Amino acid sequence: MTDKEYVNQLKLAFGTDAKSVEKAWEFATQKHKGQVRDDGSPYITHPVRVAELTRKYKNSKNASMIYISALLHDTLEDTYTSYKELRDNFGNDVASLVMELSTAKQAPHQMLGGKAEYLSHKMEYMTNYALFIKLCDRLDNLQDTPGTNKEKLERILYDTRIIMDYLYAHRKLTSSQKSVANLIEKELKKH
Repeated sequence: MTDKEYVNQLKLAFGTDAKSVEKAWEFATQKHKGQVRDDGSPYITHPVRVAELTRKYKNSKNASMIYISALLHDTLEDTYTSYKELRDNFGNDVASLVMELSTAKQAPHQMLGGKAEYLSHKMEYMTNYALFIKLCDRLDNLQDTPGTNKEKLERILYDTRIIMDYLYAHRKLTSSQKSVANLIEKELKKH
């Protein structure tokens, strides 16, 4: 899909909120410029796919906020973007949601169980919107494995199994979260 086709799709999907969504897409595209996925594709393809998953599996009056947060979900963690910059451009709700989705750079290494344990505990206490976006992010990472080396793929699969088992034991999932969790389980079975 071309950029123009994507923008037209946003206009159809979000109506009066389309300008805000387009602004977030342009912001994320600029911030992730030069970054690539394991298969060599531009990094922005990942946040766009995550955002599209949120649109597909979550019907909400806050759909544009969820979509914008999904587009921006890796900006604090993987780019030189500040919380203030997000807040000034997209408001407190989006900035707070993106912050909630971000992994503290030192935290996974400080826990004995590593990143999977850190994320499991963090996801247990996330807001419903943040957990939904995080599950969509996890699903996309499982679906987008071409070019991923064997060691990294095994780590993603192992971490996902730990995270999902922990969530099932410690968190009641909403219907939209369950929908995405079921897709994650299907992806795990494929590998």
